[in-house]
Amino acid sequence: MQHQPAGIRRNFHNKIVACHRCHAKKIKCSGGKPCQNCLQAEKAPECSYPLRNRMVKVPQRFIDGLYQEINSLNQCQNATQAGDNHPSLDHGPHHEDYASRAPFIHPTPDPAGSGRVPESNANSQPICEEGESQVNATLNEAPWFDNRNVFDSPIFISEAADAAFATRFRQVIADPDAPEPTHLLRLNYANTEALMALSESGASWPSQARARFLLEAALKFIGRCCYVVCHDAARQGLSQIYIDRCWGGPVVSCKYWALFSLGELYATRTPATQSYPGMAYFAQASKMLAYLDERPGTDTIETLLLLSIYSLALNRRYSAYIMSGTAMRSAIVMGLHLNISDTQLPDVGAREHRKRLFWTTYMFDRLWGANLGHPAAIQDDEIEVDLPSTRAVHENVISHDDFDSEYYTASVKLVGHLTNVIRSIYTVRRHNHDTQLSARVHQALHELQAWMDQLPSRLQIVPRSGASHDWKLVSLHLSFYQSVILATRPILLHTLRVQVAAAGSPGSSAQVPMSASALSEACIRCARHSVQLLAQSWIDGSFVTFDCFFTQYLFSSLTVLAISSLLYGSDSQDDRGLFEEATRLLLELKEAGNCVAQEYCHHVDVIETALAAYAKRILPLQATNEPVPEVPPDMDTDSTTSQLAPDLPRGVVPMAGVPWTESSLQQLLSQPALDMQFLEDAVRDTYSQGLY
Repeated sequence: MQHQPAGIRRNFHNKIVACHRCHAKKIKCSGGKPCQNCLQAEKAPECSYPLRNRMVKVPQRFIDGLYQEINSLNQCQNATQAGDNHPSLDHGPHHEDYASRAPFIHPTPDPAGSGRVPESNANSQPICEEGESQVNATLNEAPWFDNRNVFDSPIFISEAADAAFATRFRQVIADPDAPEPTHLLRLNYANTEALMALSESGASWPSQARARFLLEAALKFIGRCCYVVCHDAARQGLSQIYIDRCWGGPVVSCKYWALFSLGELYATRTPATQSYPGMAYFAQASKMLAYLDERPGTDTIETLLLLSIYSLALNRRYSAYIMSGTAMRSAIVMGLHLNISDTQLPDVGAREHRKRLFWTTYMFDRLWGANLGHPAAIQDDEIEVDLPSTRAVHENVISHDDFDSEYYTASVKLVGHLTNVIRSIYTVRRHNHDTQLSARVHQALHELQAWMDQLPSRLQIVPRSGASHDWKLVSLHLSFYQSVILATRPILLHTLRVQVAAAGSPGSSAQVPMSASALSEACIRCARHSVQLLAQSWIDGSFVTFDCFFTQYLFSSLTVLAISSLLYGSDSQDDRGLFEEATRLLLELKEAGNCVAQEYCHHVDVIETALAAYAKRILPLQATNEPVPEVPPDMDTDSTTSQLAPDLPRGVVPMAGVPWTESSLQQLLSQPALDMQFLEDAVRDTYSQGLY
């Protein structure tokens, strides 16, 4: 730093700062440790002073020099680690001595909410020699917090979230000379003040005819995807309530308030004008949360699960996650995670209801947590209860419910695989230091492939243009496609980053391995078919206006299609059309009052702006340079499957219109883990704070 002349040098006076105790009492502090006041009051151990943070101006070249030194130290550290794994590589004594003295320094993220390091560090390229391919996949990366002082504390942003991926996509295609795009905070949700006001004003109990209508609407929608309440028992209980309003107690009343809220939500066809459909009922049902049962029962768990579903529709994801976690802990208190013998509970229907209720709680806890990147309330090795069965049960309990055990079991297993995807790719797990990240992702994709292979034929979707499918099958396959998208979209984004970097550097080429192309193509195909299924559901009328799950799948897929439209593939123009059509559907949901769609539309608006700016910036470069292929010259995206799987049995290789490249992944997963090194570099980039 340059020294200022003595005549204009500032004199920094050592101002005495009062200790915490003197400052709280607003008395003069003598300084020292302890000060005189604390010493006289015999509070010497409590005498402490606030930490001061002096702002110092430094030249920009000094900061740039620090980043260059950090990059050099990181490269030396990576080379040393590779040398330890490959003793045959001799880096020389001077290199080893320098690397041993160089600490591993992690770059500081941008505090403005972008979650990335400054451009001078982010654009650095790691050393990629063949002998240095084994990179430690469990780097101690700092989590992404947004601290723009909008709320009381920094907000944790999970890289697994769809909105976070959309932000990373905008950052990849952004102008490197412009300010870094920041993450859009989630502001479109029902706030606590509105719910408390509705709770205090109260809601009148609906008429018996209205109550039956709302109950049937709720049971029809909930029963399409999960099991929460016994339908026959719920109908009988409603009749009992209108005979005796005190029947069942306050918990049962709250359960029916929650059912009414869901029934009004999913039966609404017109846009919400005054308030959100069912919100007044939801506020009444939420009163149960003020006094949790010391000995919870199945009614308590059912109510918590119903409230969590409605909370998602209000775009209150954190509340839904907390409620599902509370439901899981209540289930653990009841012992639902354990088998109970017929001697202790002779009622077969009650035992089966316990099983179904636990596994629904299991799915909710993991699904809500996966969308936020948060852990589950219970681990798989702690669960001993059997999966639900189709055994005959008592006629008065659940025999009349349309329960599909095969569908339910497949859903439970798929949720478990989704959890493994989140842990393998998006979560830094320090106790997995001995396992390379590529091996964990390899295993996660193996599990998804095995799940698809074991799916019963009646649960498969036969691809036919304009064909209508059962809502359960559509929901199941959309969940599967979302799992594959989550597992592969980091590779897709890394492929786009390679292309963007090559487009900005004349004479360079964007060559990616065939394995990465197969993973990227699998991601794109899943997004295409997801949009097709959602569009067909919209035509059939099964896409409910306030369905938060279908809305999430729609946004996740259109983000992938936006990336695909920028890649130099044969279907890029078609993907741009699908992206625009999915955007129109999302806009209609927003105009109808869907809170989740309102949030996602903000991201779509900035994505479209980023796409237009990228096209405007890249077109002059394309006019002077040849287009850079996204895949090797001898292979396009449509031929990826056939080249990777020439010997697979007939019916496995996807034909035109078939969604996911099962054969591509099947051939890819049979390769050694070393061929997945591109996956290692893409998912755990040393020179980026986040996953992407």
